[in-house]
Amino acid sequence: MLNDKGYLVYDGVLYPADAPILKTINRSFRFGDGLFETIRYHKGEPLFFADHYERLLRGMAVMRMNTLGFPSRNEFRERIISLINKNRFFSDVRIRVTIFRKGEGLYTPESNNVSWLIETTPLNDKGYYLNEKGLVVGIFNEFPKHSSPISPFKTASSVPYILAGIYCKEQQFDDCLVVNGYGKIIESVSANLFWIKGQTVYTPGIGSGCIEGIIRKQIMQLLPELDFYVLETPGATITELNDAEEVFLTNSISGIRWVMGLNETRFFGIRIRDIFRRFAKSAEIN
Repeated sequence: MLNDKGYLVYDGVLYPADAPILKTINRSFRFGDGLFETIRYHKGEPLFFADHYERLLRGMAVMRMNTLGFPSRNEFRERIISLINKNRFFSDVRIRVTIFRKGEGLYTPESNNVSWLIETTPLNDKGYYLNEKGLVVGIFNEFPKHSSPISPFKTASSVPYILAGIYCKEQQFDDCLVVNGYGKIIESVSANLFWIKGQTVYTPGIGSGCIEGIIRKQIMQLLPELDFYVLETPGATITELNDAEEVFLTNSISGIRWVMGLNETRFFGIRIRDIFRRFAKSAEIN
C-alpha cells in the first residue's frame, strides 16, 4: 500500500502524497505507456541503485522515450534520499520510481518526453532476512507472458502478473509461478526463479520472457564463489521443478525467499541458507 501521507516527488517538485497531480489523459493510465522500478532503501542507501538506474534507462530506450533532461544517476539518488528524509522515514523503505510518456495522443504519442514520479513507503523489516517457513507456490498458466524486447523490464502494463496474483490469492498460495508462450515456467508474480540440483543452479534466461532482475544478477555473480555452476535455461518444465532439490525466488524488496512446496512436491532449504548468507555479506546487509 502506498503512503497516503507525507510527500512524493513529481518531475522534481515536492507534493503532498495525496495531491491530485495526475489527469485522466495520463498515458500510463490510458495505454500502460510507462515503466517503473522498485528499490529497497537500507541504512541510508537505495540498494543496488546503479543497476536499477541503468535498467530504467535501457527500458526507456526500448520504449523510445526521450531521456533528455532526465536526472543523472547521482542527482536522482539524491532526490530519493531527500524525499525519504522529508518523509521522516528512519528505517527501511520501499521506493517506487515511475516513468511515463508526457502529453496526449492515441496509440501514437504526441511527444516522447517523459515525466517521473518518486513514491516512498516504510517497510516493517530492517534489512533482508531469509523466511523461516518455506513458501507454497502454484502455477498460473491461463495468461502467458510472452518474450519481447520490453519483457525484461517492469512496465505499467502488468496484466499477466495481476491475473496471476488474483489466482494466487484465490488458491491461497504464497506466490504463483508464471509461464511464457511456450508453456515454460519463467518467474513468479513478483520475483525471479532459481532451482538447485546437484551443484548446478538453474534460472530462466532473459530470452524466456522473465524480468531482468536486479537481485537475480547479484545471485548469479556470487554463486560460483560457492562452487555452484550457473545455467540459464529457456524456462522450467513442471518435471524439472519437481526433480529439483531446492527452489528459491529473488526480488529487490524481499531478497531471497525459499520455496517449500509446489503441488505435492516438497523441497529442502539447506543450501539456500548458504546462498543467502553470502548474498547478505556481499551487499553488507545485516
